[in-house]
Amino acid sequence: MARVVPASPFESMSGKLHRNERIVMRTRNGRMHAYAIQHPYEGPLAESRKKAISAFAEAVKQCKVEMSDPARLAYWQEQYAEYKKLANKSLSRANRRFFGDNSTAATQDKFYSTLRGFIIAQLRKTTE
Repeated sequence: MARVVPASPFESMSGKLHRNERIVMRTRNGRMHAYAIQHPYEGPLAESRKKAISAFAEAVKQCKVEMSDPARLAYWQEQYAEYKKLANKSLSRANRRFFGDNSTAATQDKFYSTLRGFIIAQLRKTTE
């Protein structure tokens, strides 16, 4: 007997329904989440913020290039597997080893749960 799993119309919903909407949908680690924007900042962006946004955008573009190359993808998968193995023992030690002592990941005990996020963080570390 066949197993039928009907697709939900909201299976891949992301973003807002309207630009003024405060409810945002996103998918993280295969699960859909909805969150509300409480107090959005509506003022002008500072120059330092603009630089951070453009640097992050550049890292995301570079990540896409890295993940499309099979050899580089294999390298990153190996690095990420090593990171996860070390993080299971000591997250702060893993973050210090892969991101440096003064990184946000090391100081806040951040765990990168996806390969893409890990690659972007590594690329951002090298551009700083």
